[in-house]
Amino acid sequence: MKRNVLFCLIFLILATSFMSNISYAKENYQVKLPKVNIGIIYEGDDNFNLKLKNSVEEEILQILSEEYQVEFSEFKADNLAVQNIVIDKLLSNQEIDIIIPAGILSSYTVINRDNLTKPVLAPFLIDSQILSIKENKSGIKNLNFITSSSIVERDIKVFKELIDFNKVTFIISRNFTQGVINLPKLLKVDGEKNNVEVDYIYADNSKEDIIRELDKVEVAYLSPLVTASKRSILLDELNKRKIPTFTLADMINDEGILAGYSHNKAINVRARATALNLELILAGKEAGNLPVYIDKSDEELVINMKVAKEIGVLPNWNLLKSAKLINQDDLGRERLTLKESLNIAINNNLDLEAKIKDLDIAEDNLKQAQNKKRPNLDLNTTYTQVDETRAAKGMASEQKLTGGIKLQQVLFSEDANANIEIKEKLYKQQKLQLKQEKLDLVLETIKSYINTLKARADIRLQEENVKLTKDNLNIARTKHEIGATGPADIYRWESQQSVELSRLSETESQLKMVKDNLKRILNLPLTADIRLEEVSTADISQKLVDKFDVKNPWELEDISSRLIKESIKNSPEIAGLDYLIEVKEREYLMKKRKFYLPQVGLSAQYDTYLEEWGIDGPAGVDAHGEDEWSIGIQASFPLYDGGDKQVELAKVEKEIEQLKKKKESLLKKVEQNLRNKVIAANTEYRKNMYSQEAVNTAYKSLELVRDAYSKGLVSISELLDAQSAVITAKRQEFLTNYNYLIAVAEVQRALGNFDIINIK
Repeated sequence: MKRNVLFCLIFLILATSFMSNISYAKENYQVKLPKVNIGIIYEGDDNFNLKLKNSVEEEILQILSEEYQVEFSEFKADNLAVQNIVIDKLLSNQEIDIIIPAGILSSYTVINRDNLTKPVLAPFLIDSQILSIKENKSGIKNLNFITSSSIVERDIKVFKELIDFNKVTFIISRNFTQGVINLPKLLKVDGEKNNVEVDYIYADNSKEDIIRELDKVEVAYLSPLVTASKRSILLDELNKRKIPTFTLADMINDEGILAGYSHNKAINVRARATALNLELILAGKEAGNLPVYIDKSDEELVINMKVAKEIGVLPNWNLLKSAKLINQDDLGRERLTLKESLNIAINNNLDLEAKIKDLDIAEDNLKQAQNKKRPNLDLNTTYTQVDETRAAKGMASEQKLTGGIKLQQVLFSEDANANIEIKEKLYKQQKLQLKQEKLDLVLETIKSYINTLKARADIRLQEENVKLTKDNLNIARTKHEIGATGPADIYRWESQQSVELSRLSETESQLKMVKDNLKRILNLPLTADIRLEEVSTADISQKLVDKFDVKNPWELEDISSRLIKESIKNSPEIAGLDYLIEVKEREYLMKKRKFYLPQVGLSAQYDTYLEEWGIDGPAGVDAHGEDEWSIGIQASFPLYDGGDKQVELAKVEKEIEQLKKKKESLLKKVEQNLRNKVIAANTEYRKNMYSQEAVNTAYKSLELVRDAYSKGLVSISELLDAQSAVITAKRQEFLTNYNYLIAVAEVQRALGNFDIINIK
């Protein structure tokens, strides 16, 4: 025991010593790394400016953290005057090694400086036209910046394709026009290239002045340098006037901006280029000789379809295919859940309404049968006129009016009794047929609803596929620009992009068709705009949520056996057939009783003379007589009808046997159907689990292959295969998920009820 304790103590001492040495070595390694203190200028605490700052800092740390001890000294400067003070301070501060203005205005502020005493990197210069650059470098000592060509000119051209206009109003801050030399002149040139007049509104003006100036605005181009409070005021007023608004900053879904280019990738690329250039500067390269251009092809046009529809703008096919469309689901005026759709279908479906009329007719038939046992009462009047000769002889009055009443009542009729019972059973059988029709309609609605969700998911997947292809096309262009490959890969990706856009058009058409089918089922106008909510297994059935998560076939068989009893008990098809058998059995009894039961009826009649006119007969002669009445009971019994009663009895007996055989067959079909649906649901459940794993694996593979492709290690065919594998896996994922939901709904239909809606 003591030996074990001693051994443990020695082990702990050695382990502690080993870990201390590792910690000391790590600290010693960190101390030996050269320090770099970077002065960061950022322009505000809003999301946009923080995104610019954070992206630069993250990329620098990712690239330099293993070679340098990087420290950031952050300075907030949200206007031109403060920025100049901060820049002067940083240039004179001996502890600051590098200056990075991580904002748009501050990037322009530093490039107007002369005699920079330390390296300055400006990542966010919007447009190279302002700079008059002749080579891919700044040519100024200690200055490097990152820019791209003709952003504003491109934006105006694309926006003009989206909506035709003659004048664009730039909403900018005064700081921006002061910080960027000749900005108004350069924007005017960009407008003239697109045959567009250019105007300005300064966001620094008072709210009243801004609102007054908006009256002359045709379309607005919103600068990212507008403060959040002014931006909110501007957008409220622009949206009230339904003025199309474009933006240079990234769009937010609910802001009401019509269109703009997404710069998320561009921001990351600029930050990465800044970090790489910084690494070269620290390695001894001159900042003024480092590259400044980046490719802007990664930027993606974003169109807010909700705003587009509200202001009556319809993008053309070219823009619809190439742009990212947001808020498409918000286009529908009517937002539908699955439960709401089912209620609409039950209340509105035309086929179901026709079936309800069948039930009404069956009810009327029952009433007619019941009326056969109620009394019939007839009232009659008769007017007669005879010639004068007969009237004079006293045979009758010349003119007279008589009246009478007649009563008939069935006292006993086997035919009438049987007919009432038969019509009652047929009415109940018709109610079951209506229930069956409702169950089928619910299943059809669920399938149509989910098929619409499938088509919508397929569009999103195809949009992702187009995006992946576009990203790969940009990689191919980059490889071509640096001389790593020829143009063949570019042509191949451009061809692939056309194929994917064509497939996207097909999926859009498919969505329209399946959505129209759903609207037909719901009896909504085919032009109606509807938006569907997503569904889960719990939405369709609470009790079947985890029913198909079974571990082995025997457990699945046990579930099937228990559900079969419920299916047979609730089946309207079986219950309806039972009623038909009862109808034939009652008909058989009626025909059998015809051999010995008579039909008995009561008949009574009363007639009276109401009035007479004209010539009367001789005195003392009664021309009209006394009132008349009669009453009687009649029983009838057919003795012989040529043998028809025997034939009819035998025929009905055979029809009963036929229906019983049909029921026996139907029971087996119901059992088989239930088992098949349970197996299908279990299969889709397991496929759904596997498909989720396949997606994760496919994405990992794609990232590896894409990285290898960018380095020239694999061919374009391998990247195409990897991309295709991702799309196939994702399509399989949502298909198996939706197919599982349909399979659960089909199990419920086989069980004869749905949890989501009560079928009466």
